[in-house]
Amino acid sequence: MKEYSKKKSFWTLVGALMLVIASTALLVTKYFEDKAHYEKWKDYEECGI
Repeated sequence: MKEYSKKKSFWTLVGALMLVIASTALLVTKYFEDKAHYEKWKDYEECGI
């Protein structure tokens, strides 16, 4: 019973860690995509188009 509990808690921890890593990667990717989009259209916004 104790061995089962250790395995379960290990996989729960690994799952939570993977979730944190995936969400962080998503946020970083979204940030750089938005930054690139802003840089691309910055000149057009300045001239009023």
